[in-house]
Amino acid sequence: MRVLHIHEALGTGAFGTVYKAELIGDRDMRRQVAVKVMARSHEGAELFLPRIRDEARLLGMLADDSILAVLDLLRVEGRDAVIMEWVDGIDLQNLIAAGERMPPRGLAAFGASVAGALHKAHTAVHPETRAPLQVVHRDVKPANVMLTARGHIKLLDFGIAKAAFDARESRTGRLVLGTLKTMAPEYVITGTVSPAADLYGLGLTLVEAASGQGLGKPQLSQTDFETYREHLLAQMGWDYAPMVPILRRLLAWSPQDRPNGREAEVALLDLADGMTGTGLSRWCADAVPRAMARRARPEDREGLSGLRVVLSTSTEGISEATRAVAAPAANVDEPTRFERLATPQPAPQPR
Repeated sequence: MRVLHIHEALGTGAFGTVYKAELIGDRDMRRQVAVKVMARSHEGAELFLPRIRDEARLLGMLADDSILAVLDLLRVEGRDAVIMEWVDGIDLQNLIAAGERMPPRGLAAFGASVAGALHKAHTAVHPETRAPLQVVHRDVKPANVMLTARGHIKLLDFGIAKAAFDARESRTGRLVLGTLKTMAPEYVITGTVSPAADLYGLGLTLVEAASGQGLGKPQLSQTDFETYREHLLAQMGWDYAPMVPILRRLLAWSPQDRPNGREAEVALLDLADGMTGTGLSRWCADAVPRAMARRARPEDREGLSGLRVVLSTSTEGISEATRAVAAPAANVDEPTRFERLATPQPAPQPR
């Protein structure tokens, strides 16, 4: 029997809440995890519930140190949920909001790590059929990259990723998904998306991390766009000048002019190797704990903190959640069942 103990809310978004939890297995084996639970009240649940399941299955196929790992797909209190690896860190958006400005050498190393993770996603193949998964993240931004005090990074939130695999449930049609201010211009204008859009998002993420400035609305004419891009690059300061050429390529108007993930990774690694100053690990060792200490405790909108639940298993002894990720066709509607543990009652007292 496996038990999940939900401790506290870590963050809330438009579609749900992420909790810190502990997964307790046989022989009292314990592991800290994060649990992403879909909001009960979300009006678009019929659209986004399949996306949670798709995200879980996709992350199960994208094994990479810099991509957040998924452990289980399940239901808790009647809502779809995903158990993910626990990362003791903070996202880049919160670091920027806390006034933590990443130094040039550290920024180059950070960008290389994200570019490498994107390249892994863009070139991933199905583990059994070896067919290309054609993954595009579609929402690369500071809020979707987490850093730890050890200088490790994790790319988050593949919930709106474009990918091709047989068990995929969601279909977008002409729906444009993502964050408007970080969308590549061709995606906003035409609704078509390619891996180059993720590299554009990486470029904007690096500029925002360097300047500490929020981004304005996208410019949809080439002349206005290039003027806006040069304004963004100028905000970074003279000490980031060595990074400007690769950033200008990442923020090219035409997707054909942007580097792919591997090219960007190599260029940024070369920059980091040639720079002096504070590296990524050293900067994170100071900045991440400071920002985490100042972070406000989020509201538990779903009221699940403190809940202990039992993960039921199938008659074959394999949890239905695990089987839903690996072979979801028969079980996607009810991947698993959770029940509240009964509260122990005191023994009756003799009269």
